[in-house]
Amino acid sequence: MPLSRITASDVLVFDLGGVLFDFQGAALIARHSRRPLLPEAVRQSWVPLVRSFETGACSEREFAQMAVETYALSLDPTSFLIAFREAAVGFYEGALALVSALGRRYRVVSLSNTNEVQWPAVLAELAGSDPFHAHHPSHLSGFHKPDPRAYQAVLREYAPDARFYFFDDRAENVAAARALGWRAREVRGVAEARVACAEFGLLPSIP
Repeated sequence: MPLSRITASDVLVFDLGGVLFDFQGAALIARHSRRPLLPEAVRQSWVPLVRSFETGACSEREFAQMAVETYALSLDPTSFLIAFREAAVGFYEGALALVSALGRRYRVVSLSNTNEVQWPAVLAELAGSDPFHAHHPSHLSGFHKPDPRAYQAVLREYAPDARFYFFDDRAENVAAARALGWRAREVRGVAEARVACAEFGLLPSIP
């Protein structure tokens, strides 16, 4: 839902996976690999593999084939895509309530590295009651965090005096936001996001 030159002074930008939404792709890979893999190891190797798919530069089938080969999966590409779609579990408990509360005072948008297989699950969860003011998924924008162009695409939607706050579970994405002058925090899960918002003065202090 594009917005044009919003004049709000505060814009809160949330990553989805690992912060507000439960994507279990790493666990899926670790579970079906023929090699012993820890979920954190998968998490570190995942971004280089998935970047082309999450910017619309390769097809579902090409992505699935790369994943099966890279991680020596016991699944064929078709079965992998089915399981990968199901790995988009849903919003964490309390996530949408947090966004709704923040949205009453600020502009709240998502900026997420995601893909055409899992994005429909996000939209289905939001159907009829989306508390976000806008979404910027990478597979539609063509820009993948921490590419500065991903953040600049959000910047262009707001007035020059807007202040940006950014919440993401990857240090490199947080660093890229800070390089643009955004106030940014590395967080995982709703509880950490809520605490970070309170520390920024965006919510009442957390006892």
